[in-house]
Amino acid sequence: MGPKMLEQLLEVARTIDAASLLLDSSNPPDPPERILQAVPDEVSLDQIKHLAVGIQDGSDTIAVLSAVYAALKSGKLGSQQHEQQPQQQIDRDRRDRVALEDIALQVGQVMEPVCSGATFDEDSTDYTSLLRNGLLALHILALLPTLAPQHDLVFPTKTLLSVIAFTNHDDPWASRPSAELARSLLASGHIANLPAVGPSHSPPPPRLRLMRGSGVQAEAGAETEASPTEKEKGKGRGKARFITEDVLTGFLRPLFAKSRPTTVTASGRPAAFPEPPPRYAQGDGFGGDDVALKKPWKYARRYAITVFEWAVDNADTDLLQQHWHLFTPILLTLLDEPQPASLKLRALSIFRSFWRLCPDGLLSRTGLADVFEQAVFPAVLSLPSLTPEAESLALLGAGYPALFDMVGLGGVDTSATTSEGGNKAKEGQGEGSNDLKTSSKHEAQAKGFTEAQRKLLDKIVREGIMVGYHHAKQHVRLVNFFCQTLSRLVGGMGILSVKYLKDIIPMISEILVDPFGTKHPPTLLSATRLLQAVLKMCWPRVPHYCNEIIKMAMVAWLNIDEDDDFPPGTPTKTELKHQLTRTVEILSAITEAVKLDMSDRVRPLVAKDPQLRPLFSSCEAK
Repeated sequence: MGPKMLEQLLEVARTIDAASLLLDSSNPPDPPERILQAVPDEVSLDQIKHLAVGIQDGSDTIAVLSAVYAALKSGKLGSQQHEQQPQQQIDRDRRDRVALEDIALQVGQVMEPVCSGATFDEDSTDYTSLLRNGLLALHILALLPTLAPQHDLVFPTKTLLSVIAFTNHDDPWASRPSAELARSLLASGHIANLPAVGPSHSPPPPRLRLMRGSGVQAEAGAETEASPTEKEKGKGRGKARFITEDVLTGFLRPLFAKSRPTTVTASGRPAAFPEPPPRYAQGDGFGGDDVALKKPWKYARRYAITVFEWAVDNADTDLLQQHWHLFTPILLTLLDEPQPASLKLRALSIFRSFWRLCPDGLLSRTGLADVFEQAVFPAVLSLPSLTPEAESLALLGAGYPALFDMVGLGGVDTSATTSEGGNKAKEGQGEGSNDLKTSSKHEAQAKGFTEAQRKLLDKIVREGIMVGYHHAKQHVRLVNFFCQTLSRLVGGMGILSVKYLKDIIPMISEILVDPFGTKHPPTLLSATRLLQAVLKMCWPRVPHYCNEIIKMAMVAWLNIDEDDDFPPGTPTKTELKHQLTRTVEILSAITEAVKLDMSDRVRPLVAKDPQLRPLFSSCEAK
């Protein structure tokens, strides 16, 4: 039987939109009955291979993939229906294995999500077709190992790269079902000798090989089995070799070679004499067709970013210790790309994963810490009006956590300094004692900051948060974000944040005394919690600001109390008042700890305006 035997199957596949059945599920679907009936009574893998290789252009891709899937799923493979002599069976198994590998290679090529219509001005790529082709191809790839003799199947590197391209469901050519299926394929021992992610997956059988051109971990039919420890080491080496040689060096490096930033060399090390950027540098829109050739990873082969993201997520500390220089040029290229915002957000997310995996001090010793700082910091200066408010919030929300990771505050839990934290203090002295203990704890932690980290902390506060606040203070959502970010920073720095009081206290005062502040209660709540964090962390210097703190608490209380058109939702008037009362209780405990009588300051205020009595009840009781 020749390839023409499957022409009728292909014709039927062209009339049925079989791919539409695959868009909502990652489970293997049953082909339509009409397609199954068109499959010959006996079909060979060689015939299916010729059918798959016969794709000439993209117009017939979905029909050919549907026909291939139906033929593989039909159960009519000739090699499964005849008993043969041992030598004949060995020869047949060898041919079937080669045919399956060729099918996998061809399927991997046609499922590659190339964005052929992506340019700077517009993107005319048919993502629906890419999604359908990808999902159907993934189902075919999941089916191939079950048809291989003894399930011994080697997938080509190109096919694995195409599978990795579908692991992120946020990509326009992917979906949740396709991402789930792609991840399961990569974690399966039937595909490649890559260690499964998570304890729920069993290690792949020892007879599986990694892939063409990437080394052999255990040959089919091997009689000697290594110990479990040796198997795990072998799997780890195979995965590391795949990431470093096939993904980073063989696939990604050529795509990023022409757009590498001048701050790093081609070998991934910091440039000794980086060239300054062109004085009149133009954006992508002025580059014409050359831009797409210079940055294929941003246009036609945008899935390269997904592949790099997978490589970082599947790397470990040992791999980065030895091969960090393969990651840094690509990562810095992504971080230096200003547009679109979605790319910047993704680059910052990848950077955080990379930074957390790097051994302590590695990037500082190699001189790359400063390079990454210069690449990340511009993200926190993406402010209105040049940047839309919603986009600015997203970029700031990704940029500041990345900077916090760099200064060692990525894992700091500051919830105790910014949340309500339980019942109100009943005794001022007890509250003051707790604050002293909390401050001492953070003071000890602050001593762990290196000189470079302290300089970066200064830059974050002075050139980041404060500049952002004064530039965009009319945007209440951004002000709310700055208060929350500064609360976390103060809680993480501890007593070191006392040097910023002359900047922080006026900022909080401006927010709390604003007569229109009640129109956005979340910002008032964030500012109040920031003030509480400042009181707890910087209490030795708080008495110098006592009058200013009393003033801002009093004005905020009166504004809230007198607003008859308070916005619905959270926080409510009651919650805001409770937080202001708690703030005064903390202040009262601090003044009592330093032998300063606060009741003399608040008594005249209460006498003039009885509305303030609930606010200063803790002071009057003393």
